[in-house]
Amino acid sequence: MNVEDLRKLVHLAQTQNLHTSAAALNITTGALSKTLKKIETQLNSKIFDRVGRNIQVNTNGKKFTLYANELINQYDQMLSEFISTQAKHSLNIAGPSVLLDHVLDKLLPHISTAQFEVNLQAVFEGDALNKLKSGAAHLAIVTDDALPDWQSAGFHALPLGVTTFELVAATDHPIHQIKTPTLADINNTFFACPSSSSFCGIVRGVGSDGWPDHIHPRHIAFRCDNFASLLSVIKKHPALAYLPDIAIDEQLSVIKLSDFAARNQERINLVYKPSFSTGWLNQLIDRISASQTQTPSLK
Repeated sequence: MNVEDLRKLVHLAQTQNLHTSAAALNITTGALSKTLKKIETQLNSKIFDRVGRNIQVNTNGKKFTLYANELINQYDQMLSEFISTQAKHSLNIAGPSVLLDHVLDKLLPHISTAQFEVNLQAVFEGDALNKLKSGAAHLAIVTDDALPDWQSAGFHALPLGVTTFELVAATDHPIHQIKTPTLADINNTFFACPSSSSFCGIVRGVGSDGWPDHIHPRHIAFRCDNFASLLSVIKKHPALAYLPDIAIDEQLSVIKLSDFAARNQERINLVYKPSFSTGWLNQLIDRISASQTQTPSLK
């Protein structure tokens, strides 16, 4: 087997559909099936189970594709160290949309469009790391909560800054007429909350936004399953929200309550799988890292 065979196998492991992968790889289904059979013969082991007319990657296949991804990554980076700098590469960046929106202005100055075709993949943190692990993404943008096992996966993490959650409302919300608002002033105010965490997609507590509802219960009138809808609600309706400060724009204002001091903070990280060679990925990380040293905070 060769590297190109491994690429086909990895793609097939992602789709688990011979027809879909064959079409994407611009080869016939028969040719792809022969490649799979050749690899399984060489391994003397099945890496896909046949379920009726379908195939399903098995335990051996999952382990094998992880090794294959590592080899493909190292091979591509090795080649990029020696081939012409005019060569163009695909750069896949995955992460929650609110994090992607925030870090792009810090990343893009270091990404030449002459060298890269950038593909942004808006997914929750767990999916972003899974894409990184499977080779479907080169960079993942996630918070610390998503990184309990990142070192064991062979990832490196570059801190990009911190975001702090703030109580916010539209600039014309009546709450701004109160000079020194308190918790009592928001008791009867409507809140808009995400249905699940905007970063990890997991339901966390009553509002899934980190607000201490067990201590300071709120009147939640809106639950939104995506961040764009949440922002739209609070801009068009007199509702409050507890949001990361990176999402606050000119149409929103922070509300400082005199008797509320809880501060929920999340550190933002750029996660990647380093290469042994000084290929384009390590070069890109070095440029981003140098800029972070000069400007330690994203805020």
